[in-house]
Amino acid sequence: MLEYLASNYEGEFHSGLLEVGVSDGVYVDRTGKRVIGGAFYRGWDFSEGLAAAMPKNLEKWGYINTKGEFAISPRFDTSPSGYVWPFEGGLAKIEVLKRIGYIDHSGDFVIPPRFLDGDSFHDGMARVIVDGPCTYFRISEESLCPDFGVVGVVTKDAISSKWPSCKYTFTNEDGTLISDERYDYARPFSEGMAPVQIDEKWGYIDKKGSLVIAPTFKSAAPFSDGLALVSENGVYGYIDHTGKYVVTPHFKYAEDFAEGRAVVSDQESGFWYIDHNGRQVIEGKFSLASPFFKGLAHVKLRSQRDKDESIYEGTFAYIDRNGRRVFCYRRNPVQ
Repeated sequence: MLEYLASNYEGEFHSGLLEVGVSDGVYVDRTGKRVIGGAFYRGWDFSEGLAAAMPKNLEKWGYINTKGEFAISPRFDTSPSGYVWPFEGGLAKIEVLKRIGYIDHSGDFVIPPRFLDGDSFHDGMARVIVDGPCTYFRISEESLCPDFGVVGVVTKDAISSKWPSCKYTFTNEDGTLISDERYDYARPFSEGMAPVQIDEKWGYIDKKGSLVIAPTFKSAAPFSDGLALVSENGVYGYIDHTGKYVVTPHFKYAEDFAEGRAVVSDQESGFWYIDHNGRQVIEGKFSLASPFFKGLAHVKLRSQRDKDESIYEGTFAYIDRNGRRVFCYRRNPVQ
């Protein structure tokens, strides 16, 4: 088990299995027992009971089930002719000759490859680019590393040309665009609404493409736990589905709500957790804090040595929703 985990980057189980990142696509169960492996050149994490995998003797992608059997036979090209992605929202996006389409669990295209670019489905909708050629740039909330490029061009010579910025819209699960509107940027649907950027302001649309919250915000995130994180004048707050502030903007840093808690900070005294009313609900502050997931959150405890320690060293803990420490551990500096 240890030799497998040493090469694993994610460390998370999906559909009860962990992909351990060795060359032949080995998967282990929660006891550490190897249950799949040896027959694949590459394998991805499981999602919705399937994982993209490539057999050793064929440079084609297919999808295996949790028994290691190809539920969708290897039939999809790899780069540069095409590519595959995990299943999300019942569909998986597939690239074919620089166009994006979507397959269902049978492996059949339910939306033929026709979009210049597209994202995975969320809440029954997928963000797509229809018109081009154009240039795209992912905002920092979606990609911490620079992520930009050109879509809709065929030759290398064409890439050097100057194209306009991409405009975004959404498709539903049968490939129908929700409206004729195109947005300067858009983020995924959640709880029936999606943030969209019009000029330099953000608002929200519904699944019919109707603007239901006017574009007045400097930034806006998808709804989570009934509230959405937005910003104005350099500070963050939270709105409800009507666009009304539930927590007025006054945090210099904030994250989405998860399981009734959200991480916020003044970027000076540390991080803490608030409830839907904006009240601090866990005593004390932390040097680092993560959102709650399945009842637990990962935090770094504050100490007098904070200024001398990197973010990777110190005393860490997993806490429950009441702030009780489930267990702690010490991470020492790498020698």
